[in-house]
Amino acid sequence: MRLGVVVAFEAEIGRIGDQGEIKTVCGVRYAEVPLGKNTAVIALSGIGKVNAGACVQVLVSVLKCEAILNIGLAGNACDLPLGGAVLADRVVYHDLFPEDFISQDAPGTSEFIPDSRMREAARQILEDMGIEYRNGTVASGDQFISDNTLKASIIQKTGCSCVEMEGAAIAHISLKNGIPFCLVKIISDNADDDAGEQFDETVLISSYLETSVPFIRRFAENFSF
Repeated sequence: MRLGVVVAFEAEIGRIGDQGEIKTVCGVRYAEVPLGKNTAVIALSGIGKVNAGACVQVLVSVLKCEAILNIGLAGNACDLPLGGAVLADRVVYHDLFPEDFISQDAPGTSEFIPDSRMREAARQILEDMGIEYRNGTVASGDQFISDNTLKASIIQKTGCSCVEMEGAAIAHISLKNGIPFCLVKIISDNADDDAGEQFDETVLISSYLETSVPFIRRFAENFSF
């Protein structure tokens, strides 16, 4: 199986793709890495919904991926500690109004539900790695949330467990193409008035990579439909 893996940092491509050549197609940097019986096509999303959606479309249309996995950073909207994870069971936009506009086109919904088989595989890996996690809603918008009032309004609107900038587009374009997907979000900050300082100081890239790289390897080596 060709598994598309959408990542946040180019270092993830380099660490996982040390046996593969990093290439660029349609503006998307990626590497193809044999892992177990699968080929992981690891691609850098870029920041924001447009970049993330374009990355998924390239993975599906050009690089012929059959499933999409995304692991990335998010702001906390529940009781997780920094470094904990949200395993998405629902993905929505928080900056779309009215919400039902988006459901007028394929896949015909404004709420995107991850694949249950991929979620179960991700859950097992998180537990094996000893990472505290919650099942929950991921809410996406083109804004870094660093305001208590705004965070509260997003939680009230969406019931989310975390906020970030790419997940809904990844989910949306996956389902628009009939491709199963799974999202795992690592908490980098509390999405409050101190979020900028927390993001800079508490979850360094090197620390995040200690979670994301082994997670991706384990998932790609072992998952199958």
